[in-house]
Amino acid sequence: MTIPNVECVLGRHVMEQWAAAKGFEAALTERVKQLGESGFTSADEMAEWTGKMLLLSGGKNSIKWTNDGTDGTPLYWPSVVVWRPAHKASYYLEGAGDNFHPAFKAGTKMYPGYWAGKYAGPYVTSNDKTLLLSLPNFDGKVNALTGAQVDTDYDTSVTYGTAGGNGSHSITNAEWMEIALDCYNSGFQPKGNNYYGKDSSDPEAPEYYGVPSYWYTSKIGRVLNGSGPLSWFHDGSPWGVWGMNGNFHEITTGFRQKAGEIQVIANNDAALSDCDHSDATGPWKAILQDGGLVAPGAEGTLKYDALSAITISTSVTTRTTASKYHAFGTVVAADGVTIPKIAQLLGIAPIGTAAQHGSDYIYIRNDAEGTYSETMARRGGLWISNTQSGVFYLNLGYNRSSTDHGHGSRLAFL
Repeated sequence: MTIPNVECVLGRHVMEQWAAAKGFEAALTERVKQLGESGFTSADEMAEWTGKMLLLSGGKNSIKWTNDGTDGTPLYWPSVVVWRPAHKASYYLEGAGDNFHPAFKAGTKMYPGYWAGKYAGPYVTSNDKTLLLSLPNFDGKVNALTGAQVDTDYDTSVTYGTAGGNGSHSITNAEWMEIALDCYNSGFQPKGNNYYGKDSSDPEAPEYYGVPSYWYTSKIGRVLNGSGPLSWFHDGSPWGVWGMNGNFHEITTGFRQKAGEIQVIANNDAALSDCDHSDATGPWKAILQDGGLVAPGAEGTLKYDALSAITISTSVTTRTTASKYHAFGTVVAADGVTIPKIAQLLGIAPIGTAAQHGSDYIYIRNDAEGTYSETMARRGGLWISNTQSGVFYLNLGYNRSSTDHGHGSRLAFL
């Protein structure tokens, strides 16, 4: 197959840019289908795909490669990614300080940026490994080679994200929120497939629908990655991150509640391949009112209390055995409790009003024990979330082992 010739299209009409991006990405997807189980093995071909994407997008997008670890000649698989340059926390949130946003620090290293998956999924299984990818024109919850649905819980999302090496991982809560805060500051809240194939606010007209890939009760459920209007990209441009509003819940690693206590994995350490995400391990930390991270169960840590309005407190007075939910922007602090900036930077607590957060919803469970005493963050909403979905949508109603036709994952690279 001849790789399409390209030139940089930045500065041209946005629809011309979008047509160029879609054409090149479609050619990549067709090449993946053409090669099938054989994968990519030519270093020259892979370099050409990557170089041409960088040229076409002016460096805004690239193609990153993961491999199946085969001895001798590993098979490689492409993912279309979006560059996210590092900024100080104060860039996203006034008064948050001169340290960089947590998404840009992992372990002891500061990163100049990270690559976010432009699309959530699909997957490929090669050499007995399942790898998470980022490609258009696929249903994001299927195996790209077989079309079989792939259901991921929290732990398999972590495993599939890191399986391909090269800094790949399932997107972290810190990374998701870095993008969401960029949307907040720009004043642009992306739309998406949150109402049976279209955005709930758009007219019933064909141009507002995505391409159906999964049907739910005789209505459109999931849609193909990259389909739908340009407003489904996080910044309204052809080079942005697609699908952060609706389609399916996306697991965002490194954030959970445990019996009501809010717990995170520090900075972007959840992106590291050697990070242990299991329940009782050291990386999980609770948060103090001054923003310090401490061992879970320490005195004075922040918790979700299921009062009439979900409340961030230092104690839990009300628990729920079913999801408690309302607009994320109406989460409040208990009397005398200070919400630290880190909680806002990580989308644990709102910055402004419900409207400023797109009227997106929060769902929590804070059971003291049992099946839902530990619940893991999922973001974005799904095809039936209607006006509740969006970049600030947070669902802490599902446990570690929950899988569903409406849950999936997105790749990222450090």
